[in-house]
Amino acid sequence: MASHKLITKKVINSPETCVDDNLRGVVALYPNLHLHPKHRVVTLKRKSDSGRVAVLSGGGSGHEPFAAGFIGDGMLSGAVAGGVFASPPTANVLYAIAQLYKYNSGGVLVFCGNYTGDRLNFGKATEKAKIAGIKTELFFVGEDVASSHNKTGGRGMCGEVFLFKILGAMSAKGYDLSSMHNTLAEVTKNMATLGVCFSACSLPGQPPLFEIAPNEMELGAGVHGEAGIEKLKMGTAKEIVALILDKIIAHLKLGAGNRVAVMINNMGGTSLMEINIIAAEIKDYLDQKRIKTERMISGHLKTSLEMQGFQICLLHLNKEHGDLWLELLDAPTEAIGWTGGIMSVRDGDEVYGDDETLLQGDGRKKVSGPSLSVSEQEILRGSLQAAAQELVKNEELLNRLDSGCGDGDCGITLKKFGKAVLSYLDTASLEYPSNVIWELSELAETDMGGTSGGIYSLGLAAASQSLANCTSNDRHTWLAAWESAMRAITKYGGAEPGDRTMLDTLHAAALVYKDNLKADLKTALKKTVEAAENGSKATATMTARAGRASYVASGYVNDEDAGARAVAIWLHAMLDYISNKN
Repeated sequence: MASHKLITKKVINSPETCVDDNLRGVVALYPNLHLHPKHRVVTLKRKSDSGRVAVLSGGGSGHEPFAAGFIGDGMLSGAVAGGVFASPPTANVLYAIAQLYKYNSGGVLVFCGNYTGDRLNFGKATEKAKIAGIKTELFFVGEDVASSHNKTGGRGMCGEVFLFKILGAMSAKGYDLSSMHNTLAEVTKNMATLGVCFSACSLPGQPPLFEIAPNEMELGAGVHGEAGIEKLKMGTAKEIVALILDKIIAHLKLGAGNRVAVMINNMGGTSLMEINIIAAEIKDYLDQKRIKTERMISGHLKTSLEMQGFQICLLHLNKEHGDLWLELLDAPTEAIGWTGGIMSVRDGDEVYGDDETLLQGDGRKKVSGPSLSVSEQEILRGSLQAAAQELVKNEELLNRLDSGCGDGDCGITLKKFGKAVLSYLDTASLEYPSNVIWELSELAETDMGGTSGGIYSLGLAAASQSLANCTSNDRHTWLAAWESAMRAITKYGGAEPGDRTMLDTLHAAALVYKDNLKADLKTALKKTVEAAENGSKATATMTARAGRASYVASGYVNDEDAGARAVAIWLHAMLDYISNKN
């Protein structure tokens, strides 16, 4: 049976209208821009001649915010869009040049990526413009390392955005066309880009353009959906960054003492968490090479639709022009696509870290409450160890229960807590239960993390305070601590019994424990364990009204609540141990 590639979902009206609809959206969002729909040209609104040099760029669509998103004082004066990954026709480029020259008598500086279609259409348009008497110059940008061996030079990548900023700032400062054209050539010589991708993109109405295995990546992928020059095994952020920067640094012949500006281009589908990790690794790598990172910016700059991947561009701030280029990069702009700014500028030496003088200690006065005998301490230690061991053992079960309506990490989180508790019990003094439970609440906060850590930490801290205020070590004291924990969880977590959460197990067990305060201990504990088991099982048919399960459709919620089952597991382990020792 033949296999068929699935068409990727996209929120569009139709493949035929997506480019024009996109441009309509740009000017809807930013009404100070002017759309010339018949020519797919966007320009700054002007009513009179600026007297300056206009800066024009463009190319195929699908790279947003490139190029219309970089229009604004201090960057581009206008942009011309082609079809998705297709060069705009000569007539449209010529219209853009003429339109900009009408309001910018200093001339029109045109540059575009070094691609055959753009070279032909932008080239012919500028020749026609010159014949018509328009002052204009054209430059093809090709800073891609992967394709630098080609006869016509490398492809134009995200480094074009550095040029938008530098040339736009020069225009705002009143530089002439010749100076700007020379700077354009000089900057291009001093920058290089290389990237990787982890998944392909797809044209509107089409399946993905190529396939990548889950454990592979493409080095040197382009921004038009094309695969890279080499398939490699997937690596860590550190490994991938080193791979890319090794090649860029060799290409630019950079060494210790050089200064650079760095651009991280999100190719469309890479999470911001990943981009931030990449940024940290770039900074560490360059620091190790003693190459000074003067500026670093990141963002969706020149994308390839939804492709998952990123590019790194280094601009060498050389001795002759580096200070000027840095000044131009820092100059103000109104363009919405530029992610640099005052927050990208280093203010003095980099010194960061935690203030270890804040909240020294655990923020709680040392209190004792009732104490335990040596034998009682060993029972408490053994019961806590049993509970922790069961949490570690049941990681897979709890993850499975959590996967339908949560993020599938309940078992992972509680395993961390279980391991932390076991480590703590190796050396901890258990003479005062109030202090023990407080320290467990701190472990929940620091080792579990997330929502579960917060809930357990709050509940245990409340139980600790309740014990601290008591003088006797009896069943009523422990019940009061139990009830205090449940009240704290309800107060801050918002859940109540019946909402399909861990409280359903805690509440059911507490009620039975309370009803059996006068019964013999073994009977009371056995009935409490049975109540916990029943309370957990009951959550399978409950409607979730709190917690993450309440955010998803009921069809995904068809088993016990993971948090409720976890309580049943550790409560069962603790109470069984205590019962067997009495």
